[in-house]
Amino acid sequence: MTVVTPLKIFQAYVLIGTTAFGGGGAAHVQHHMVERLQWLSLDDYLECYAMVQSLPGPTFSNLCTYVGARLAGWRGGLAATVAVNLPGFVAIVVMAVLYSSLTSQPSWLVGFLKGVAIAAVAITAVALARVAPSVGRTRPSVFLAGAAFTANALLHINIFWVLLVLVPLGMILEMRHV
Repeated sequence: MTVVTPLKIFQAYVLIGTTAFGGGGAAHVQHHMVERLQWLSLDDYLECYAMVQSLPGPTFSNLCTYVGARLAGWRGGLAATVAVNLPGFVAIVVMAVLYSSLTSQPSWLVGFLKGVAIAAVAITAVALARVAPSVGRTRPSVFLAGAAFTANALLHINIFWVLLVLVPLGMILEMRHV
């Protein structure tokens, strides 16, 4: 079995931070940690993802920190956090300097940014398609997913209130189903 060190975590997360775009970061983490490196099982990854969904703050960074800490303690969490944010930090500083030097927004730049937004939506859809079969194994989980989507996306109920109601309900339903 491979020993996962903070250095290995740093190297893996620099790559993830460099190549993950838009809302697809969680899918990237899942691909690397579960499929490519096999440091986590899919069930372990889904447990990590579920945990960080209930925390305040950016889910992607929280996920990286939590997975790193799970693999190699606080040093792994710190390595993952620094590594995954480093490429984006460097890129945003460079882009801010370049963008501030422009006198207007060229049409190619507007088109590029729209293309990035569309790609981010597609990557998020791929992430959903990958994990949905593992998450939706039971009727209660399918019901809860539908209820969460309806409440948040269609009825515009704040996600905090949706989670406040559905998390305890999910716990009760899953305990009865097991």
